[in-house]
Amino acid sequence: MSEERLERIETKVDGLETRFDGLETKFDDLGRHMRVLHEDLVGRIADLAPDYAPIRREFKEADAELRESIEVRLQPLEAAERLRRNK
Repeated sequence: MSEERLERIETKVDGLETRFDGLETKFDDLGRHMRVLHEDLVGRIADLAPDYAPIRREFKEADAELRESIEVRLQPLEAAERLRRNK
């Protein structure tokens, strides 16, 4: 291989290294931008989400009322069953 040809190959390899380093930098920048966009999107979704606290409160109140209603009817039945077993 001639000296001149070897120098051209080395020059091309050096150019490829420079371009590769530039690509790494661009990918780092892209990653940073993607993370910023992701955080922004998560924030926007959170801002648009409805507030379920009032609905949860209503369900908890309804559950408590239902439990109380069931207990009021169930306690006499349980007492009657205990009496029946003891006899």
